[in-house]
Amino acid sequence: MKKPRQKKKKKTARKKSRVASRPQAAAVEEGKTPIPEKTAAQPGPLQPSPKREPERKREARKSPAWYFGVVAQFLREAKIELKKVKWPTRKELLASTTMVLFLVLVVSLFLGLVDFGLIKIIKNIVG
Repeated sequence: MKKPRQKKKKKTARKKSRVASRPQAAAVEEGKTPIPEKTAAQPGPLQPSPKREPERKREARKSPAWYFGVVAQFLREAKIELKKVKWPTRKELLASTTMVLFLVLVVSLFLGLVDFGLIKIIKNIVG
């Protein structure tokens, strides 16, 4: 079986912002042409594009070992995240559960009364 390849991080060069120096800014204000600054070498249009490997990626994803690796990594990360959770105490849990049930009852009664009232109004209008 083939081992899945790890992705390599691409190194990207940061673009430097050009800031006009004071003599150049003064020259622009006076109507003179500023001195051109040196720019970094830009890649030409004839450079070869990076090679694509869709067949290898598809083959690696078809293997059962790849799926088991993904599942194992997910479970490891989930376990780490669950250790970071601040779990409620029993008292906090009972208080929040009671409040949720109470609010559900209040809202359901309110919506039931509104529904009943609208049905009565519509029956009086129609028939």
